[in-house]
Amino acid sequence: MIYLDNNATTPIAPEVRETMLPWLGHDDGFGNPSSLCTNGKRARAAIDEARSQVAKLVGATREEIVFTSGGTESNNTAIHSALATQPGKNHIVASAVEHSAVLDFLRLLERRGLATFTLVDVDVDGQLDLDAVSAAIRPETALVSIMTANNETGVVFPVDQIAKVVADKGVPFHTDAVNAAGKIAIDATAFPIHFLSLSGHKFHGIKGIGILFVRSGLQFEPFLVGGGQEGGRRSGTESVPLIAGLGEAARLAREFVDADGSARLSALRDDLQSRLLESIDDLLITTSGARLPNTLHLSVEGVRADELLLLLDDRGLCASAGSACSTGQKEPSHVLTAMGIDAARARSSIRLSLSRYTTEEEIDRAATVMKKCIKRLRGLQFESSPGTQN
Repeated sequence: MIYLDNNATTPIAPEVRETMLPWLGHDDGFGNPSSLCTNGKRARAAIDEARSQVAKLVGATREEIVFTSGGTESNNTAIHSALATQPGKNHIVASAVEHSAVLDFLRLLERRGLATFTLVDVDVDGQLDLDAVSAAIRPETALVSIMTANNETGVVFPVDQIAKVVADKGVPFHTDAVNAAGKIAIDATAFPIHFLSLSGHKFHGIKGIGILFVRSGLQFEPFLVGGGQEGGRRSGTESVPLIAGLGEAARLAREFVDADGSARLSALRDDLQSRLLESIDDLLITTSGARLPNTLHLSVEGVRADELLLLLDDRGLCASAGSACSTGQKEPSHVLTAMGIDAARARSSIRLSLSRYTTEEEIDRAATVMKKCIKRLRGLQFESSPGTQN
């Protein structure tokens, strides 16, 4: 299998698996990190180490890291906290291309009469107008939530500039950096960012664990209450295996980015893009703007994405039509619609996303498989049959 669906999830790094195993054992790795006995203290030490590793990945301090179940909880928590700690402010600003973990939560809050929201449109390249972001902010705005990079198109937003625009208005800023971690450098404290979300399974960790960065000194209201864990910011007994694995995944991700791994990913992605453009007619690249080094989003005229993906999978290539969270929906992607892409083209669009484990050989094979499958779906002969030549 050539796996090019890494924006949906990534394979667990071998080092992450090995880090987790001792905490799944029967001997002394099962302790509750809130207990004062020896195995509880060992568990607490493992969590402290992981917290330090994650903090280094995002340029934060240990005290600013809150472990959660993943990106969805982190995004929901940031919005909840911003509303709960600012009485009289019930308005949220977000981009029209945010993940459903933001957009659906905003719609839920609006239905319940708890908040209103404004969505800022993007242009044909999926980028935001900074003036439009500023104009959307009102006196009653409690939070601006703009993702670092889009999970479908790979478009990277200028978070540093957005954060400064928001700061000038005196409003807290949250960024969903779930799809940026392990691909580009992240520094939560270099700019006025107040909340930042990550999810471990997007950078070769395991599913079910993530973090919310909460800037030091910021008022905070927990989303989950009960046991007072995570310094009272997120109740629930911590999962030591998942947290230890997340720490190791963060360490590996930081090493990869620091070693300029992003440049290698970009080169592989660009090679695949060039091969496809050269060999396939009527293929369009979705955006020409800044994008994640691992992401290639494209559309193929005359080919339905769902049919192409099934054929690719049958030929050993795993890709996707966009967000895994929206798979099976009949409506075109809200991200592509926001970019002004018509429904026909949206339904012909697929996403190819690489990882640090992707090889040049896999890119070669992927280009060949893509070409053959598209030709087949267009009704062109690509395989030899008895008495014919290819």
